[in-house]
Amino acid sequence: MSQDLCSICLENPVKYTCPACKAQTCSATCVKRHKLRSECSGLPDPTKFVPNKDLEANSALVNRDYNYLLTLERKISLAKQDVKDGAKNVFKRNVNTNKNKRPRLNTQEEEVKDKRLELVHKVFPHEPAHSIRRQNTLIIHLPAGMSRATQNKSGYDKKSGTYTWTVDWIPVDLNGNVMSEFTSFRLKENQLLKELVPMTVLTKLFAPAEIELLEFSFYLENCLKPHDLKRSLIALDIEKTLADNLADKVVLEYARICVVHSPSIWAEFVQTEKEIFGHNEDSETNDSSSDSESDLSSDDSDDSTSLELDSDDEPEEASSKLVEEGETVTTNTVASVTDTPTEKNTQDKMTDQQPKNSEENGLATTLQGYVSA
Repeated sequence: MSQDLCSICLENPVKYTCPACKAQTCSATCVKRHKLRSECSGLPDPTKFVPNKDLEANSALVNRDYNYLLTLERKISLAKQDVKDGAKNVFKRNVNTNKNKRPRLNTQEEEVKDKRLELVHKVFPHEPAHSIRRQNTLIIHLPAGMSRATQNKSGYDKKSGTYTWTVDWIPVDLNGNVMSEFTSFRLKENQLLKELVPMTVLTKLFAPAEIELLEFSFYLENCLKPHDLKRSLIALDIEKTLADNLADKVVLEYARICVVHSPSIWAEFVQTEKEIFGHNEDSETNDSSSDSESDLSSDDSDDSTSLELDSDDEPEEASSKLVEEGETVTTNTVASVTDTPTEKNTQDKMTDQQPKNSEENGLATTLQGYVSA
């Protein structure tokens, strides 16, 4: 009688038999307990050897093997198609060859003056690709195919008519421990930061404690932190838009915002933009000094050119006459052209007359010789 009873509860008669391990149970609750206890999947093993006698006797085994081969072939074809589609998406993304993107406003000279690029080259010696978006936000691009690069969905949304960002949220509890991170996609840049905070997710993470938005402090993770620092954060203002908070900042593909439950937590890691990127006063003074030097040089060049023009009065008058009295110049040139053949004629006449005069002089001398004789 013990074989006819349920192998789990040992009370009720047997109703079900497990196709994987042949265990006999009486109800659905006992089936679940059996799967948890013995870690059984409840599915038959299609790769298990079956003798030919059993196959001939039971046609269901033949159908099972046939269905197994069909599903296996389908999985292989789907896996190949997924690999092809994934490879297309990986190599499809190119930062520098998208014609629909807006051109950069910064020239190469302005990029050389940008101190943020110097920090980028120090932290990333391989000189990664970068671009400047929106309100002078410097984005460092990772190589195509990396998970962070493929996860980045930031771009201009034509339907909403605004630029949207991808943001990583990093919640931090009262003990300073990082909780489970999560990502938000297509956040509009013209919305306030407090409107973009996913409070539903935060309430689930901090449950059962009741939380409010004003209790949290928001910091942008600095991707250019030195290696000797554990963390580097930049304070954000929830009353400003996302674009204003990311203005003049540097992000690695997209922003990572830390949501800290108390302002006293991680306060030692907070830095200002001047401490991270350096002061901009030197660049402004250099720009002003260069502008003043250029003005002085332009004044000196103007003075020198004016002096040269004063010293060379005659060429200036001649040129002015040529410009202003174009008609007279043409007439004079025509007259000079017409005069040239007359001069040639007079010269020919003079050459013709010279031998005649020499002959007359010779006759006169001979006559004088005869008279004297």
